[in-house]
Amino acid sequence: MVWDMEELSVPKERYDSLIFIGIQADGTIEFIKVYGEDKEKTIEILNRFFSEKNLHPADFVLVDEGYEDVGEKKLISTRTEEELSAYLARLGLKLLSNGVLYLEGKDKIYQVTAVSKELLKRIKTRDNKEEPQIREIEPYIDVKPVEDEIPKEFLSSLMLLELREDTLIINEAEIPLETVLKKCIKGSVKLPRYMEVHGNIIEIFDDEIHEKLASQVEWVLVKTPVICWDYHVDSMEEFEFRKVEERVYSAPLFLKAYRGYLILSEPPVELVKRLKKIKGRGYVKFPVGVRYHKIPVDFTLLVETRDINKYRNLGFPVRIKLPSFDEETLKKLFLKEFGVEIPLSIPKEHRTMSALMNLKRLVEKLKLRNPEKDTS
Repeated sequence: MVWDMEELSVPKERYDSLIFIGIQADGTIEFIKVYGEDKEKTIEILNRFFSEKNLHPADFVLVDEGYEDVGEKKLISTRTEEELSAYLARLGLKLLSNGVLYLEGKDKIYQVTAVSKELLKRIKTRDNKEEPQIREIEPYIDVKPVEDEIPKEFLSSLMLLELREDTLIINEAEIPLETVLKKCIKGSVKLPRYMEVHGNIIEIFDDEIHEKLASQVEWVLVKTPVICWDYHVDSMEEFEFRKVEERVYSAPLFLKAYRGYLILSEPPVELVKRLKKIKGRGYVKFPVGVRYHKIPVDFTLLVETRDINKYRNLGFPVRIKLPSFDEETLKKLFLKEFGVEIPLSIPKEHRTMSALMNLKRLVEKLKLRNPEKDTS
């Protein structure tokens, strides 16, 4: 796709993209925000704008990108962005745009935001002087949100996670661990948006993984990271520095889990050994030419399995066993879910939460198909 100068610069009604700029009185552009249909098109527009305005991409830093929620907006213009306009005004910049973007019912739209390195320095200085006291809260466990979802016998075991020690979880009961832990693990962490290493950008904050609570240009306050990886559906590449574009990399999962929890479901033994070694030495190496830059790591490793023997000799300081349900526990859960006593004996290997949930879904489907028939 090619745009001419008029297409990019002349203010007009638009339906697929929009460019905001923050400009000094002398015409110097120091802030650029581009909206587009997706990442590829938005980056393409940004690069085209750099070219048309004779701006050097190396003079700018990408400080934010991703989908922005616009569900309640009908359009985007300088009038709808009064908060941004006021913020830039305090930095000596005037907000301009190349028109009005009509959203036509879109719930979200992709955006990239870049600022000049000079502006970034001024923002850092200003934020250091005026930065509000954003309070980090040490990670802790609160089992109240799941008291009605899992057997009470398991709740005290989950409290061991407050120790923030690497833990092997033998999940014979097939508790939906990801869902449960995301509800239980509380606290907040101040996470860098990115790290700059010898001219390379390593993206740490990930809006698809982290839950943002507050933010500034360089950092984001997020809910304590709880990042889950499943051997059966996820890629091993997520533990590497993945190239996003030239000199821009996405951080490995264990860096994104900064001061949080990285949960691996049935991972390869070699992966567990590697992560434990990285934790043991306290850093990961990022290649810079023929040398390496050391990046500190800080995460708690949780390994979920049904096979304790697979990881028995890997030296986990904490082990949590969630055994398959006994007959009495299963009766209570069955009565709670279906309002009747369990009609038959269930083999031990099927006394699990996942089996119970599968049965619940089946009953609900039968009720929908035969609303007048008693499915008990």
